[in-house]
Amino acid sequence: MKKKLFSSLLCAALIFANVIGSNVYAFDLKADSGLQSYISRPNADTKDAEAIYKEIIDTLSFQVYIEKNWNNLSVEKDMDLYNSTDKWVGKPGDILITVFDKNNSDINAITMGSLTTHAAFVDSDPTKVLELFQDGIAKRENDWRTRYKKILIVRPKVDPKIISDAIAYGYTKIGTPFSYFTNMFQKTKIDKYYCSQFVWDCYLKSGVDLDGNGGKAVFPYDFLRSDKVSIVYKQG
Repeated sequence: MKKKLFSSLLCAALIFANVIGSNVYAFDLKADSGLQSYISRPNADTKDAEAIYKEIIDTLSFQVYIEKNWNNLSVEKDMDLYNSTDKWVGKPGDILITVFDKNNSDINAITMGSLTTHAAFVDSDPTKVLELFQDGIAKRENDWRTRYKKILIVRPKVDPKIISDAIAYGYTKIGTPFSYFTNMFQKTKIDKYYCSQFVWDCYLKSGVDLDGNGGKAVFPYDFLRSDKVSIVYKQG
């Protein structure tokens, strides 16, 4: 009975995503073995399910807030980024976040991320990013300015050593496999990662928690809610 309620609450939360957002969030719970494994774990209970339900609703509601207030977001503009014509964007340690809205036809942003699209962070060489796709964590080309139509860049307000430590730790995780639902609401379980969990963990291991709502999961938009970052660039 508890497992049925647990699954039902998660289904309700993800169905709610369709009501306030887009069909891209309509996950098939039955088809995803990782999520089913999480739901069926021995200690799954109603309280846990309710907390997850509230977190998903909160996350998606914040997404709607960003969409509605896009033109009025407070941005501490880094003019170096705005004036550059390079395809790469950001400075070492900057967190790159794709942004979804109903008018965005950017299929890359829609298909590659989590409930609120995708995140990565800039390498010490700003032409590269440390990024997780389905093939695992890798050092990849930083082509975010041209790869995605609508993005935000947030910059942690931390000591430069924390940034260098986060990047160094990220390198130790290269090759770690991707899993979305398996560890989705167990953000400290890092045998596998999803995109924003990887970025969050790199900074956490370096001494700063950038999860802005402190939930069981860490979604890309959670970085926007942290008082330890500033939005320095907006595109789209």
